[in-house]
Amino acid sequence: MADSSSYNLSDVESEELEEFRWEDAGTGTSFAESSTQVLDLMRRGNRAFQDQRFEEAISCYSKAQILKPGDPVILSNRSAAFCRISQILRERSATASEYQPLNGLDPMTHAELALKDADKVIKIGSDTPKPYVLKAKALILLERYEEAREALLSGLLVDPLR
Repeated sequence: MADSSSYNLSDVESEELEEFRWEDAGTGTSFAESSTQVLDLMRRGNRAFQDQRFEEAISCYSKAQILKPGDPVILSNRSAAFCRISQILRERSATASEYQPLNGLDPMTHAELALKDADKVIKIGSDTPKPYVLKAKALILLERYEEAREALLSGLLVDPLR
């Protein structure tokens, strides 16, 4: 099996982030306030992601997740951000690591968190292969290549034309 350096995870990222849309209808002011907060957090998270401030993006997505638990868009975007951080940390040179040590989680922990979020989206149910691609990315970062292959094949079963 090929090693992780032969995989360029960026190549399989087409429109990695999803725009957030509030799907259920509510009537109270708390709903309006909550939905406004979630939309704002998602916009800020998406902007941070696009600007490659992945830790900030994860923070925004995590706060949005607290306000709207189990939302597949929030979980997907957070999974993508965890994957990106993991990938960046894995690609750091030894010199960079020596002069600027990691102060947070290691690449494997970020990949595990990405995998958990992708699995949650799959459990919620999705009519797109995207969560399976996210799961495969996380598994590749964890060097679990056969499982990544299985995740991609499962995604093809969901929608073979995408």
